[in-house]
Amino acid sequence: MRASLRVAFEAVRIAYGALRGNKLRTMLTLLGNIVGIMSVIAVVSLLGGIDQYMRQEVASEGSNRFRIERVNFFDAITDFEDFIDKLISNPPLTRDDVAALRETLELSDRVSAVVSTQTVIAAQGKSVDMRVEGRDGVYPFIESIPLASGRHFTELEDRENSQVAVIGWDVYENLLAPRDALGQTIRIGSRHFRVIGVGARRGSVLGESRDRYAIIPVGAYRKLFGPGQSLDILVAARDIRSMDDAIEEATVAMRIRHNLHPRDENDFTVRTSAQLIELWKNISRGVMLALVALVGISMLVGGIVLMNTMVVSVAERTREIGIRKAVGANRTAIVWQFLVESATLSVIGGVIGMLLGFLIAASVSALSVLPYVVNAAIVVLALVGTVLLGLAFGTYPAVKAARLDPVDALRAE
Repeated sequence: MRASLRVAFEAVRIAYGALRGNKLRTMLTLLGNIVGIMSVIAVVSLLGGIDQYMRQEVASEGSNRFRIERVNFFDAITDFEDFIDKLISNPPLTRDDVAALRETLELSDRVSAVVSTQTVIAAQGKSVDMRVEGRDGVYPFIESIPLASGRHFTELEDRENSQVAVIGWDVYENLLAPRDALGQTIRIGSRHFRVIGVGARRGSVLGESRDRYAIIPVGAYRKLFGPGQSLDILVAARDIRSMDDAIEEATVAMRIRHNLHPRDENDFTVRTSAQLIELWKNISRGVMLALVALVGISMLVGGIVLMNTMVVSVAERTREIGIRKAVGANRTAIVWQFLVESATLSVIGGVIGMLLGFLIAASVSALSVLPYVVNAAIVVLALVGTVLLGLAFGTYPAVKAARLDPVDALRAE
């Protein structure tokens, strides 16, 4: 065992000496591996970070909720023409749809309406462009929106279309801070609203702040922006284990409400957090497949360059091989020496590529909103892959060296 280890370390030492002997050729040989592994590590680290982040954020939104919409805007990614057709043909969802679902659904606890737009909010001579949401009095029970101060509006205020507002932390900081916001007046469009609550700071999702909002009663919203905009309907299932049944029940209720025949397609869409995760998985899977193809080409080119380098190395060291054979080295020892040398070349390129990949991922994460993770499995696979690459493309030069005739090799200059 010890003898085998000594032979291995000696082979690595000889390989390292050969690399140092021709630095330019070594660097050009390593370049293919470095670029390939660097690309894999950087992209996989960023994709893994985004994947983990999105799963955490989607999970925090509640796994027992689903949303009924006129159209699913994520469909625009997969089938834009179908999305446009539905946007034109599907009828807008109304408060009557919300009321009908509340009376009909037995597997769901809460049904709430939400509608939103981007507009200017002003106060104290200052103005900001923020998201304004129209909601009904049920929203605090179906969606967690923590407050730093004040309260949410009630169902009575919703029914009376009261001009009250719950503002996000960014609205408070930009318009009203450092004064106490409660009781202050803000202007949304042409109407004034009294602030009754300030949302707690919730931070950002991939650089998009979750605190840039003002929530007002949906009736007041429709008076301000008009009644034509379609509502979204949020539904909370009683039990996550009956989520599929709750979705099916809501779908049937909406089809009956819209007088659809059995063969008619839904003129609305149902979206869940699981669908968002699945959409992201499909996107990331496509990116990974494209990456694998590009890296495969890079690694193939790197392997060919490595094999060519080793063939040149064998030609330059023909006399050395002849001397080793003359003093008793067998073919296996010669093959082992050159395989270790090619594997060492490949691994050095792989390690440099991994370090650069993590450095790139960390730099992108520091300069942008994209998170990244260090995936131990990818590191192991990258190292194993570089070793196998070195062994695969180093086999031909190693066998060629082992088959040299010692007498002819000793005559080589």
